[in-house]
Amino acid sequence: MAILSNILGLDLGSHSLKAVELRQTLRGFEAVALRILPRANSETPFAELVRHFIRMHRLSTQHVVCALPGDRLSARPLSFPFRDGKKITRAVPFAVEGDSLFDLEQVLVDWEIVSSDRSHADVVAAIATRTDVSQLLETLQEAGCEPRTLEAEGLVLSNLSVLFDLSGTRVIIDLGHLKTTCCLVSDGRPVAARTFSVGGAALTQALAQDRSLALEEAERAKCETGLFGTTLSEVSAEVGTVLDRVAREIVRTLGSWETVIGSLDSGPVSQLVLCGGTAELHRLDEFLTQATGITAGPLGPPREGRGGSLVAGRSPLAFAPAIALALRGTAAARTRMDFRQNEFAVRVDLGRYRRDLAGPLGLSAAALLLFITSIGTATVLEGRRAGRVEEQIGHLYSEALPGRNIPENAMASLREEVRAASERAEFLGVYRGNLSALDLLTEISRRIPEDLDILFEELNIDRQVIRMRVYSKSFEAADRLRSELGKFSPFASARIGSIETDAKRGGKRFDVTISLASKEGA
Repeated sequence: MAILSNILGLDLGSHSLKAVELRQTLRGFEAVALRILPRANSETPFAELVRHFIRMHRLSTQHVVCALPGDRLSARPLSFPFRDGKKITRAVPFAVEGDSLFDLEQVLVDWEIVSSDRSHADVVAAIATRTDVSQLLETLQEAGCEPRTLEAEGLVLSNLSVLFDLSGTRVIIDLGHLKTTCCLVSDGRPVAARTFSVGGAALTQALAQDRSLALEEAERAKCETGLFGTTLSEVSAEVGTVLDRVAREIVRTLGSWETVIGSLDSGPVSQLVLCGGTAELHRLDEFLTQATGITAGPLGPPREGRGGSLVAGRSPLAFAPAIALALRGTAAARTRMDFRQNEFAVRVDLGRYRRDLAGPLGLSAAALLLFITSIGTATVLEGRRAGRVEEQIGHLYSEALPGRNIPENAMASLREEVRAASERAEFLGVYRGNLSALDLLTEISRRIPEDLDILFEELNIDRQVIRMRVYSKSFEAADRLRSELGKFSPFASARIGSIETDAKRGGKRFDVTISLASKEGA
């Protein structure tokens, strides 16, 4: 039973495609891959480029998270004299309608709570046109990596607070190739976002003009020698103009958020946190500190014990947006916006779920009706009425299992389907003690002490039996694991078996088996 799937954060940058793949585990998540593909050939269709990127690196597409570009979004801070989520959902579209250039029928709106108390809620709302959402989804579907979640670029950057220290009030600034995106965060929660159209490409063009260089040469010079001389004032004219524009837009953005920042309990902005490829330019943080009056610095290393493997050997700056997107797919995510709603909602494979989940209910109802019909047939109906019963059986069979040819013995076939569906329902549904599969995983995780040094190599829930393959440095860990699990009554039958010495790593590998079958008196 596949319970956990890999998560792919896909950053569709204008200069390069970046992907971060995470594997969700019982205790959190771990890095699988960080990949990048420069968009050197502008003639290649975008969908084809994305498809090539995914296939080349064999990236998982089970759970893809992307974001709608920030320059195609509008973010608004709103306040309401109530905190009920259902009321907010109904109120937000009407609150933004007056400031929108589009009718409500043309846009999609989602929101996040910034802060709330018993009688008040501050939220940030994001608005996107249905056309933009549709076009992006069509492109990604053509590329074979349809996203399960479509976030709001900018606001999604606050997910970086899962791994990095973003306490207090800070502005995360993603300095991209064609645009710059700012995200205001308060103790790691998104508050506001804005995107303006100037980035690293404008600096490259300015440098090329000042020094009479080709764009490729100017890009190389920008990255290798930087933009400044021995002092920050030693900068060429065109480059200085672009840098001043970036600084002015940041100051203008902060000014538009002045009222919002003033109402935050986390205080004034303490730092401009720089990320994105352009953030790696030498002394750019010093320039922005001087130009804005607020300390600017690159995104620092992850908190101790969190995300070390994620950025090992890689700069977190260029991959920061992709990391934020990948984290959006985990249980630790700080944002919950998703433009895959209404007609763009993720489509469920109805045929599959009819067979695996919905089938038991429909087939059980059909079986009940067939049972009643069969009793009536045996006692009342004769002759021509028997033919009508067969027609009813065929009709019910078609309703329960659409698209299938009606067999000669529809009754027997339906009973077999009910039996098989019941077994699947038992497997996927409730176990001993009224526990679901997710409840069982939660209990296993909760029952394992933090100081117990073990590694789960395999974990399977097969009908009413949990089987685990565990590695530990000592046999005592196996005995303690069985003892801790046994404290939970449904796991009282836990037993250890097949203990082996791991020749490569040392230590022991052993099996743990837990029977969930109900016992008399249990």
